Amino acid sequence: MRSTYSPLKKALALFAASFLACSAQAGLINGGTLLDQAGADQLENWLGLDDQDFTNIYTGTAGVSTAGQFHSAVNGAGATFSIYGISFADGSTARVGGYTTLDWAGSGYASDSEAFLFNLDTGEAQFTQNYTNHSIYRNERYFATFGGGHDLFGGYGVLGTCNGSGLNAFNTGCSGYSYSYSYDQSQGKITTANDSGYGNGNSGTNHYSWAVNSLEVYTFADAVSVPEPSTLALFGIGLLGLGISRRRTKA
Repeated sequence: MRSTYSPLKKALALFAASFLACSAQAGLINGGTLLDQAGADQLENWLGLDDQDFTNIYTGTAGVSTAGQFHSAVNGAGATFSIYGISFADGSTARVGGYTTLDWAGSGYASDSEAFLFNLDTGEAQFTQNYTNHSIYRNERYFATFGGGHDLFGGYGVLGTCNGSGLNAFNTGCSGYSYSYSYDQSQGKITTANDSGYGNGNSGTNHYSWAVNSLEVYTFADAVSVPEPSTLALFGIGLLGLGISRRRTKA
């Protein structure tokens, strides 16, 4: 019996196998501006995961965005990274945040042994929790809040404010603050490099010496395999060549 597996089909199968073998894990960042590729790589390393696709599900602007908008976007999303874009009185900026496996819906303090704080610009992360029952704080009037100090606070009511007041008011606490309490006190405030100690730490900077500019929240999932551009082009050229060859044979 003659095989119906034609040379064209055989060639297509070989091309398809090569096409799939040369696909790459993309590690895409969908939306947002605070998370770049280096930051995404760092978050993956801290979680001990292979390439992930990150999706921005919420973006808030200080003085404009409300806590209600925040919760409408993030409640029910599951594990998330929250990243604050902050600025200091000297004009410098940083990206600080926290990770939790818990939902932001609910109220009061909650325990999450996997939660941690991070600073994407200094490369610091705080995994140790001194008070595990204060991992995160949930309140319908609050944004992403970590620790009982609070170790990371971004305002309430309206982002970067105390219910609409205190926008960019350094040294008031309304614009956001970081107080070393629930997370690793040996590392001090997550916002300050080379800090250590409880409360304000030993860096000489106050825990409310900065202001929130923005907040972005991301979910993540295993990266979807996509073909390398060169592989895709080669695959297309190969198919074109096979089609031409077949037509010429039939002519």
